[in-house]
Amino acid sequence: MVLLRQCIAIGITVLLVVFGSVSLVAAGDPDAAKAIIVEHCAKCHAIPRYSPEGGPDSVNAPAFSAIADNSDTYGRERLGTFLRQPHFPMTQLILSESDIENILAYIESLRTK
Repeated sequence: MVLLRQCIAIGITVLLVVFGSVSLVAAGDPDAAKAIIVEHCAKCHAIPRYSPEGGPDSVNAPAFSAIADNSDTYGRERLGTFLRQPHFPMTQLILSESDIENILAYIESLRTK
């Protein structure tokens, strides 16, 4: 009986570690997104603390701070769906799931509301 309890306790611990790790990965890393954002997003979106020479192109793209503060329009699920599909003018940009999670975490880190 003691052995059975120990096995169950070990099993539960393993599950907590595995699922805890998955949720950490799913949360994303805002710092890991910065290189992608600087290279691909800042051409059209205003990015706080980053201003490319000449600023964003004259494309009607919302600033990242506006996206972050308008979670009703730009909720996590909607943004994730948007980033998973090629979009103008970034029709050739294909992001990995970890890149998408990192970008979403970066945007969430900008929220002031």
